[in-house]
Amino acid sequence: MRLFIAALISDEVRAALATACEHLQRVAPDRALRWVAPENYHITLLFLGEQPEAHVPAIVEAMTAARTGVAPFVIDVRGLGVFPNWNRPNVLWAGTQRGVEQLTRIATALEKSLLPTPSGKAFHPHITLARLKTPCRDADGVKKRLHDAVQRMAPASFGAYTLQAISLMQSTLTPDGSLYTEVERVAL
Repeated sequence: MRLFIAALISDEVRAALATACEHLQRVAPDRALRWVAPENYHITLLFLGEQPEAHVPAIVEAMTAARTGVAPFVIDVRGLGVFPNWNRPNVLWAGTQRGVEQLTRIATALEKSLLPTPSGKAFHPHITLARLKTPCRDADGVKKRLHDAVQRMAPASFGAYTLQAISLMQSTLTPDGSLYTEVERVAL
């Protein structure tokens, strides 16, 4: 099973992000960017990769421990950016403002508990909206159009919602993209 742990987003935030992406898709052509389907928008807390089904109970146990002391909290989805930077954009994302501390706390606890060697990388909660295809014939033009469109949308606000649970998700790769299925949910 290909698994990850996520903070799912509300339908209202999902709709606002989808509307923004429709606008951005008109500016930057689909051939240059691979857009994430709105039903797949989420905040990844930890990517686990291939795991035997027998590991699911231990993962859920780690999720339960990681959320200890964290009550439901508000996540404010705001701002657009790219990883790693505008010179070499690979991922277009929507960021979070409120809720960063709690998301980071949970993600850090999950990484310490579930990875043999924690990555040591800083956690940046975000929702992936698109990936830049490489190589791209007009990469510089696409980057400029995308950058200009993102700048025109600033400050981009997509709404806030209360996170009530974290979810263990299964990712199934298909020719049409990934399909995500919730395997388990742990309430905050």
